[in-house]
Amino acid sequence: MKVKVQYFASIRELLGLREEMLEVKEKATVLDVLKVLAQKHGEQLKEYVFDSKTGNPRSNLQFLVNEDSITGLNDLSTILEENSSLAIIPPVGGG
Repeated sequence: MKVKVQYFASIRELLGLREEMLEVKEKATVLDVLKVLAQKHGEQLKEYVFDSKTGNPRSNLQFLVNEDSITGLNDLSTILEENSSLAIIPPVGGG
């Protein structure tokens, strides 16, 4: 199935992409998609998204599925459906 992945701020600059369509297995979770992205885009993305000590996605990143925060859903176990969108939002500072 296909899902749309959207990138914001520094991760957009890192990849040089605003968004991309990604082919994933049926009933893929947010964590599954993040692992596919790490494989596709290599070490640079893997180090950006995953904590090297725990192997888990970094807690300072926000993930939205169809514009809803995964913290209000099933967190990293949230299942994506065909044509779902996953947004990866890094922390943004301002002043």
